[in-house]
Amino acid sequence: MKKLTASQVASYRKNGYLFVPKLFPPKEIRAIDREVETLVLEDRPSVIKEHDGKTVRSVLNAHIYSPVIDWLCRSERVVGPVMQLLEREVYIFQSIVNVKRAFDGAQWTWHQDYPTYKIDDKMPEPRAVNVMIFIDDVNEFNGPLMIVPETQKFKVKIGAVDTSVTPYPHGRYPDVDWVKPAMAGKGIVAPKGPAGSAIFMDIMTVHGSGPNMSPWHRNVMSLTLNAVDNKATGTVRGPSICHDYTPVQPLPSKALTAAARA
Repeated sequence: MKKLTASQVASYRKNGYLFVPKLFPPKEIRAIDREVETLVLEDRPSVIKEHDGKTVRSVLNAHIYSPVIDWLCRSERVVGPVMQLLEREVYIFQSIVNVKRAFDGAQWTWHQDYPTYKIDDKMPEPRAVNVMIFIDDVNEFNGPLMIVPETQKFKVKIGAVDTSVTPYPHGRYPDVDWVKPAMAGKGIVAPKGPAGSAIFMDIMTVHGSGPNMSPWHRNVMSLTLNAVDNKATGTVRGPSICHDYTPVQPLPSKALTAAARA
């Protein structure tokens, strides 16, 4: 099972995130990319559109019906490090393919993830890790994820549900004034790199992203793995989260071939 180094774990704990370039090799990511471009064409309730009603924004929990996406969510390259960070077994809380389309992909407002998980999903404590896996190359032009370091130590800031900026259901976005002092002191980072890179992020860390004004898509898998003893039992967001609390068994790279055939 894949593991992080001691210095990587220390960096995650200090900064609230860890960027790992080229975590997945190109061959594996190409298989994922082909699957994503098929998923965005499907007519399913799990396919969320932008405000224009045409451009795909996100595909929710595709791992439930796509063997290839399911493999990605269970890959030892992801599950091993998260189990190491949380020091326990994990289950899939949710998976979202955030499809920030060229020219039309809209922004994500500054927020923490845990307020939604706490209020709407009844997650007891912020003991989960978000993993953002780059399915496309991410550069400064196509809307990279922006992170405010060390804000995992912030108090939980509960915002109201707001779909005016983004059509994503049940998103809670507090007023930006609460994070301005942290930005002044800690700055903002925007990890960029080739497809296959990944960001491991604390669910309390403040983050957001700007619109994609470039000619390049920015497909990213946002996977949340939650500690098995921290079960989220809420039903407000319905199919947006998973209630299968079975501990994930990490899958090796060779399992992708079988998943693609399926």
